[in-house]
Amino acid sequence: MKYSLTICLTAFALCCFNPMKAQKTFGTRNGQIIFQSPTDLDVKAINNEVSSRLSDNGSLSFSLLIKSFRFKMAEMQDHFNTEYLHSNQYPRGDFKGTIANIKTVNFKMDGNYPVEVTGDLTLHGVTKKVSTKGSVTIKNGKPLANASFPITVKDFGIKAEDVTKKVTITVNCQYQ
Repeated sequence: MKYSLTICLTAFALCCFNPMKAQKTFGTRNGQIIFQSPTDLDVKAINNEVSSRLSDNGSLSFSLLIKSFRFKMAEMQDHFNTEYLHSNQYPRGDFKGTIANIKTVNFKMDGNYPVEVTGDLTLHGVTKKVSTKGSVTIKNGKPLANASFPITVKDFGIKAEDVTKKVTITVNCQYQ
């Protein structure tokens, strides 16, 4: 009995007084992702319904519905969904990755911190590795993530060369 009590007290002490740091996760459901053709300014779509999670250990994810992208012209939006992204067949876009230099971000101090992001982008049913530089800005303890990077549409099985060969993806997410 004395041995069991000692084991229980030791386990309790390890759980309560363990110096392990708890992971903090921030989230948003109204992040923004913009698709923009660098050669045709009319080819621009904005999605303000992006779900994203950012953890202070560097884990980063984004998820969105393709049909939530909005264009200025309804006809372009229709072509985007039916002819190019096939949003009925491939309804989601996702990114799962990490911030390689997360230790340089001080989540307790306001400031702008340059970051390097790598991960897997899934679009149109195709997953590819992507890497980019961006920033995490801390204001009042809440992070804002920004990044911009190009993709070649044919790399994701998107046949849109008649409209554009590349798209710049811009990410803006204010986390809570």
